[in-house]
Amino acid sequence: MFKTIKRIIEIFKNPPDPNWYIEKQGKPSKEHPLGGFWKKDLKHDHGLAIGKAPEGLYFISFCGPGGCFEKGSYRPNSAIVGDSDYRILDKNTIEVKGKKGFDKYTRAKARKNA
Repeated sequence: MFKTIKRIIEIFKNPPDPNWYIEKQGKPSKEHPLGGFWKKDLKHDHGLAIGKAPEGLYFISFCGPGGCFEKGSYRPNSAIVGDSDYRILDKNTIEVKGKKGFDKYTRAKARKNA
């Protein structure tokens, strides 16, 4: 318990880099049509930034109020197409395998609701 409290205090003193640039790099392109920002619920201000990674793959990063995970640290880079951890339902709807099965994500205009 003491270690947990000490760790929380350390995070508040030295917050991690929010990595907001990752959210901005999550954009679709001709080569990476699944790029963008994806949410479980469009009302929320958090979700997955998906964008171009090396070797024709995608990065998949969670972005929330505190920032985005560094590329490759939240989920490994993936081709998505053909990866058993992902299902593409249509151009704006995918399912991502989590601990409790698959969760549906919808492409959003941005992380923050306008």
